[in-house]
Amino acid sequence: MKRFSVLVTFLVVAAAYAQTPPIQPNTPDVKIPGQLNFPAPSDLAIGKQPLTADEAVAIALKRQPAIGIAQGNLLSAQGRTEQAASDLLPSVTAAGSYSRSTIFKGSSSGSLQSGGSFTSSVTADQLLFDFGRTRDLVRQAQTSESAFNQTLSRTQQTVALAVRQAFYNYRQAIADEANTVANVANRQRQLNEAQARLNSGLGEPGDLVSAKASLASASVSLLTARDSTITSRILLAQLIGVDPRTPITPASSSEAKLSEESDLQQLVIEALNSRPDIKAAKADVASAKYGVSYAQKGNLPRFSLSAGAGARGTNDPLQTEDGVLSLNVSWDFMDSGFTAGQVKAARGSEVVAEQTLIQVSQQAVADVGQAYLDVQSAVQRVDLANVEVANALEYVRIAEGRYTGGIGLFSDVTTAQTSLVSAQHDQTQAVADVERARARLRTAIGRL
Repeated sequence: MKRFSVLVTFLVVAAAYAQTPPIQPNTPDVKIPGQLNFPAPSDLAIGKQPLTADEAVAIALKRQPAIGIAQGNLLSAQGRTEQAASDLLPSVTAAGSYSRSTIFKGSSSGSLQSGGSFTSSVTADQLLFDFGRTRDLVRQAQTSESAFNQTLSRTQQTVALAVRQAFYNYRQAIADEANTVANVANRQRQLNEAQARLNSGLGEPGDLVSAKASLASASVSLLTARDSTITSRILLAQLIGVDPRTPITPASSSEAKLSEESDLQQLVIEALNSRPDIKAAKADVASAKYGVSYAQKGNLPRFSLSAGAGARGTNDPLQTEDGVLSLNVSWDFMDSGFTAGQVKAARGSEVVAEQTLIQVSQQAVADVGQAYLDVQSAVQRVDLANVEVANALEYVRIAEGRYTGGIGLFSDVTTAQTSLVSAQHDQTQAVADVERARARLRTAIGRL
């Protein structure tokens, strides 16, 4: 019996040394892609220090063209208010002239005659009473100016939100890229394990081919992730208002949790009272009402006072002096329906303004409600994603251990690694969603 055991052992060892070398699959090696080259501008102004979300917003509020456009519109509205108000104040006009005439030929005399004359005048006009029509026009311009002021505030909030969203998108892209780099490293390690097992005669050629295919797929994902990171950076720089080529490193920052974050009713109340677009819509309604009042007074008389002084003379400009004081009345009591049409148009604008206010208010409530739900959902998903990543990491560890020990399939390893990549993406997505949702909630209630 002992001799038989020795003989069997000898035959097994001999067979091991005499076995056919493992068949290497005829597949190309995978080349890991390098970093994408995107040169920075030579006159780099910012980008040397990491930026927080608040710092990025501060830069955007100074540089973003959309805010400049809103400021220009506000400036124009202020000018229109000043123009309207000028009709309530005296207007003074001064005029002067010197004329010289020459008679070359006339019926009474054949001699050359010539002479010069001076004229000058100063006239002042002051509106006395027009039944408040001009004041309605001034108030209409003032409320319109207020609406443009609120529009500027809303534009600032919109730009700030866009910058914050882009900031957290960029930071998520960086995190996804880091996870993709780790995935490539894991796929390379799994490929090395499959190659080692094949070389030892314990592995299958198909495992090596599968490992190479997984590494190639991970490399493609890495290239895509790097491209996405640069694209996100370009968009952030553009929203900030700097050269899109500027390198930006996002610093660690997060959106502060609102004290009213869990009180939807309080959030809605604050939004209806604080949002600039609602204030602008209310100002537009008031402006439209003043427009109706102005149009209704189109057929009423207008009383004004004029005073003037003048002088004229042939050689002496003050040879003859005179003055005039007059009370003027103008009354377009019949305009063939012009005023009626103007009133109808003004009432139409009033209806539009009122309905716009309702629409904007409803949108504000919807924005608050959606952001409120998004915050709650994202916060819960962060906890779930953390559990998902922990389980995926353990799944990879177990699958790799089973494969290394010869009791598991390589397909289990690739499946576990794919699950890990998906879980890590869910985690970075959830973390970024919390920041983005809180930024939207702050904007939805009207806070900058």
